[in-house]
Amino acid sequence: MGGRLLETFLSFFHRSEQHIEDLMDFGGPVMWPLLAVSLLLWTLVLERYWFFLHALPKFLERPVPPPHSSAATIGMAEMKIALRRHLRLIKTLSGILPMLGLLGTVTGIIETFDLIRLFGSAETRIVARGVSQALITTLAGLVMGLFGVGVFYNLNRRARAFERRYAERLLQP
Repeated sequence: MGGRLLETFLSFFHRSEQHIEDLMDFGGPVMWPLLAVSLLLWTLVLERYWFFLHALPKFLERPVPPPHSSAATIGMAEMKIALRRHLRLIKTLSGILPMLGLLGTVTGIIETFDLIRLFGSAETRIVARGVSQALITTLAGLVMGLFGVGVFYNLNRRARAFERRYAERLLQP
């Protein structure tokens, strides 16, 4: 039973890998920067969720300094820095992804017109390939960008909530 499950998983993994390779080929050269930026975005997002789920509770368990002391001010500043880490970069990468998708759209259309110029006619197969490339990169950029924006707002909301909780905790006698 275990061997069959492993074989099924490996088969699924191989098919998925082939689909990703096909998608990268169909999307053209802009798909590689899209992939790189997406991987960086996912890495930062996973790091932030790990921080909120594992590191932050330990940070909140530390003893609270007396209210209105320099230690309380430093503690609040440390907390704000820790909470906001990488959030601007996540927001920026989320804005870059749709722009990369648009770049892929433009390169796909340019490639289509170059092929039409080269072959002298607007053969549907040539046009379809270029338009397909344009749409794939646009879709990939928009989907990943929208994902990043949604996650950014979720992480930002969590950061503000923890910031308020920590400030209230510092002000309690």
